[in-house]
Amino acid sequence: MTDASETWLAQAALLDRGWTVAGIRRFLGDPDATKPNPRYRSASPMRLWAIDRVEAAEATPEWARWVKASEVRRQAGLKVADRKRAELAAMVKAVHISIAPATLEMATARAIRSFNDRAATRAYGDYDPATPDSDPAFLARITVNYLRHERTSYDALGAQLFGLVGREEAHDLLRERVLAAIADAYPSLAAECATQVRQAAEQAHLRW
Repeated sequence: MTDASETWLAQAALLDRGWTVAGIRRFLGDPDATKPNPRYRSASPMRLWAIDRVEAAEATPEWARWVKASEVRRQAGLKVADRKRAELAAMVKAVHISIAPATLEMATARAIRSFNDRAATRAYGDYDPATPDSDPAFLARITVNYLRHERTSYDALGAQLFGLVGREEAHDLLRERVLAAIADAYPSLAAECATQVRQAAEQAHLRW
């Protein structure tokens, strides 16, 4: 039971109790009250439902049957989503990753030019341009980035993942495969590729 001091339930609280938006619309209908959003004044008002009306709806046999059916649908949806994620991961694992030929010196020179062009466009005020005498670790990073974005199909393949179930996990896998291909083709960049794989894994861990 909800604490007696609670008079209203917002949609988020209803969702926590096992409701869905469709269920709210079906069993409760329009909210009983509204109030300004406490966090964002410009946001739409919070919709509130009376707790006694919510509990009355939850006590009906119709709602109990709906909850059971809703859980069945939810579990079925999870299975479908898991299957789609697995299929997308398999597709990324099977795709051929190739790197357009370029010597390391040529790749680094083009990476320097690309970095400076982007920095000049985006920078507000002064910036330190990349040169062949820049810090080696910095040059390795921008060279790997250049190779990944400009000399492989990484961006094109990543765009094909947009909107698909499991996109983020598949994109992480695609990045890892592309970086592994770069490390194989340019052994002197292997350490930087490993660093980027590790950083991406850390970001994915925080995301999930």
